[in-house]
Amino acid sequence: MLGNVTYLVFELGWGIPVLALQWGVGWRTLSRYIAILAVATILATVYLSVADGVAIHEGIWALHRDRITGLYLDDVPLEEVIFFLLTDLMVVQSVILVTCHSWRRQRDRRESSSN
Repeated sequence: MLGNVTYLVFELGWGIPVLALQWGVGWRTLSRYIAILAVATILATVYLSVADGVAIHEGIWALHRDRITGLYLDDVPLEEVIFFLLTDLMVVQSVILVTCHSWRRQRDRRESSSN
């Protein structure tokens, strides 16, 4: 198919549109909470990458060597780390956007009921 960039191309094609949509509609909110976004994403990505490294080392799963770049962070293929980063960004950004939307709705209800 795409050789050793197959996994990378597919995961970027899967994740980037979602992240772009989230930033497109919620950039003001996300930029306000960028520190929380960064810390939560980094912590989750490191945790999942370490767990993935253990699983790969133990032979629980493996990646097709012809479909990955061959770049590794410790025992974890770069594509796996990027996958976790993309997934964690989508989740953390969704939580921030939904939570802030809920807070705004509650505030608006309180303000309209007090008038």
